[in-house]
Amino acid sequence: MAPRLRSGVTALGLAALALLCIEAPAHAMPATPSGAAAPPARLDTSPDTEAGAATDLTPVCGTPAKGHASCFAMRSTSESPLLRLAAAQTPPGLGPQDLQSAYSLPADGGAGQTIAIVDAYDNPDAEADLAVYRAQYGLPPCTTANGCFTKVDQRGGTDYPLSNDGWAGEIALDLDMVSAVAPQAHILLVETDNDGLDRLAAGVDKAVELGAKYVSNSYGRSGDYASDVPTYGASYDHPGVAVVAASGDNGYGVAFPATLPTVTAVGGTNLVADPDTARGWDETVWKRGSYGPGSGCASYQSKPSFQQDTGCQGRSVADVSAVADNVAVYSTFGSHGTGWQTYGGTSAATPVIAGVYALAGSPRPGTYPNAYPYTAGGTGLNDITSGSNGTCAAAYLCTAGTGYDGPTGLGTPAGLAAFRSGPSGTLTGKVTDTRTGKPVAYATVASGLDVATTSADGTYTLNLPAGEVDGLTVTAFGYASAAPVSLEIADGQTLTRDFGLKALPRTHVRGTVRDGSGHGWPLYARIAVEGSPEAPVWTDPVTGRYDISLPEQAGYTLDVTAALPGYEAVTREVTVGRKAVTADSALAADPDAATAVGYALHTTERSEGFDTPTAAPQGWTVASAADSDDGWQFDDPTQRGNATGGSGSFATVESDNAPFGPHQDTSLVSPAYDLSTAQSASLTFKTHYITNLSQQHMTVDASTDDGATWQNVWAGPKANGEADHLTVSVPLRQYAGQSSVRLRFHFVANWAYFWEVDDVSVQSRTLEPVPGGLTVGTVQDARTGTAIIGAKVADTSAPDTAVLTVATPEDPAVGDGLYTLFSRSPGVHTLQATADGHRPLTRRTVVHRDRVTHRDFALKPTT
Repeated sequence: MAPRLRSGVTALGLAALALLCIEAPAHAMPATPSGAAAPPARLDTSPDTEAGAATDLTPVCGTPAKGHASCFAMRSTSESPLLRLAAAQTPPGLGPQDLQSAYSLPADGGAGQTIAIVDAYDNPDAEADLAVYRAQYGLPPCTTANGCFTKVDQRGGTDYPLSNDGWAGEIALDLDMVSAVAPQAHILLVETDNDGLDRLAAGVDKAVELGAKYVSNSYGRSGDYASDVPTYGASYDHPGVAVVAASGDNGYGVAFPATLPTVTAVGGTNLVADPDTARGWDETVWKRGSYGPGSGCASYQSKPSFQQDTGCQGRSVADVSAVADNVAVYSTFGSHGTGWQTYGGTSAATPVIAGVYALAGSPRPGTYPNAYPYTAGGTGLNDITSGSNGTCAAAYLCTAGTGYDGPTGLGTPAGLAAFRSGPSGTLTGKVTDTRTGKPVAYATVASGLDVATTSADGTYTLNLPAGEVDGLTVTAFGYASAAPVSLEIADGQTLTRDFGLKALPRTHVRGTVRDGSGHGWPLYARIAVEGSPEAPVWTDPVTGRYDISLPEQAGYTLDVTAALPGYEAVTREVTVGRKAVTADSALAADPDAATAVGYALHTTERSEGFDTPTAAPQGWTVASAADSDDGWQFDDPTQRGNATGGSGSFATVESDNAPFGPHQDTSLVSPAYDLSTAQSASLTFKTHYITNLSQQHMTVDASTDDGATWQNVWAGPKANGEADHLTVSVPLRQYAGQSSVRLRFHFVANWAYFWEVDDVSVQSRTLEPVPGGLTVGTVQDARTGTAIIGAKVADTSAPDTAVLTVATPEDPAVGDGLYTLFSRSPGVHTLQATADGHRPLTRRTVVHRDRVTHRDFALKPTT
């Protein structure tokens, strides 16, 4: 008898089944779940886009079907995602330290608390991506192994649902934001079967059942209905638990479950650093074209007693708010999972607020934490007073103003006072330098989880639980810490306490930053000290030298980044004693970017098209386990045809058609590639497959010891389904410099589908210096001395290499209008500077090989 497919029909194969119009086997990919497809990205050109926001956002989840919810995560489409960062490169967007600074939160809070995240579908990469995010920002590991991270299905088990690209991005966003705000907290991820409102409600119940006191829900369904409370309300009604829900991303108008009077409804803001303000940050209502936080008046939900606004007879939305734009997220799953990106939406604000509740401590049994901010009387909140999310009859429900408003509620966190139950008092004062009497900015005044940072004038405000406060500390970079103090504070009392800090002796750290890939010329570079609030220093553009003063008897990490594009940043560890320290750095030109001036990219490529159908190509081998029923073949045994995007013969392995057996464990192994002279390398191949992750695994691995050990370089498909005419690119930079690198295409399946591979290519990349040197200088107006930004400077012998002058706002030692020009061949060159409204100016300069020449231009106006 012929073997049977999992659906019970004989093994005719997928092609035959399709021709016969027979139902697909049981392991086939199900139909796309509702809400899976995101709408096309919309470029925001509306005039009300907030200034300073650096992203264009598009929803990652589509419009939900009836009875279902959509996630409220929004993803930037204006930036190139970064899967791999250079040594000292910073991910785009706001990170944990930004959020902690903006909201006066402790850097290590959340210990002993469990925060639950409820989302639909599965993100198989959730834990791995979370590890990358936390490591990037120096947060403690949160893993299944150490008990910090737990992932369950909606019944509390490990029978995880199907994956979904959009909701996977939501999960990554939620995990990263909780980590940013409460890095010591345990995280419980509850993945529901799908995005049905009943399934999500069940997920909330399960989260509470498993012990979470804080439950974040970054999803919703537009509108407010009389059936909401009778049908789902009980699942969001858990006294003593902070149940938090996003208000939505479609501007004025409400969304369920944020409309429920038992949850904390979270609006959204645009958060931008502003060093000219006492707080150091500026917030307005988040508005991105037609997108903005949901707000309004619920028609069918009763007004909770703690809400006192008079323009809405029912439940008003929102209660509080937090950042909803330009936050850094790391996500690698699915079509949107391309590494470091910026996300936003009230989906970002909601887990932030859940984390703040966790920092503030366990809610009092029997109380509803959404009432806490209302009883704080404005204490512990930043009142957001500008911006709008639309138009409405009661203006405060769609426009920010003093006190309560719809888009931002009562405001954003300013410490923890507004998110805890119980009496509290306020401590204020000023921190100064004991020798000079000058204010100390960015000093930290802290007692346990309660933290405040001094503003530019040295003042601070810190809300504290009423009673005796022990171990109040004051710390600042470059100062000796003050001895901890104890004090007594009564409910409603305001105490004033000033502190003086003694400045530590400082020592100079000096050095030179140079090109490290062959030219060796000095580089204009930025040098920042990790953990220091002080401004970074810049090297001299001509000499590459820098000088920075740091407190003695301590170790520091210097982050060195070139101003010229195409160089990789580096970190440099230094230990400062009582004597000056020399710390030079050499920055390598990035062979993958290949944009560093003065370098030519050379590539070598070895390709294989599997053009001989009878056997593996020369140097390639097929290695199969003893119990494997069949292995890789090259003669298209089931006549599927080449759907990889290549042509002619191809490599294929089958697990879905007679006469092949149900089990495969087979490898297609490449010849050894010599990458000893390469600075980087990459693999590309064309492929076609159908897969079910529970029955089939496809990976590419690399070996530097002739197959004795293997390291994974491509983890294979991340979702069930079919892909054809697909070109896969895999970085192999970690193997540059190795003299023998083999690759294997490893297929393991138990009666699953198939994998086709064609046109395998390994490319080595090397940057080689081009003889020449650099000229740097500034371009100014000859009459006023004003720098000209956007002026063009060109070598007349190579006008196509012209560069534009730029601003240098972070470097007080170098004026605006700076240019850096590479000229081939040492010797005398003629440079010309041009700018609108000015007469061109030509100057001769001597270009020295691998050196920097200084040449400024002063252009005369045409009138």
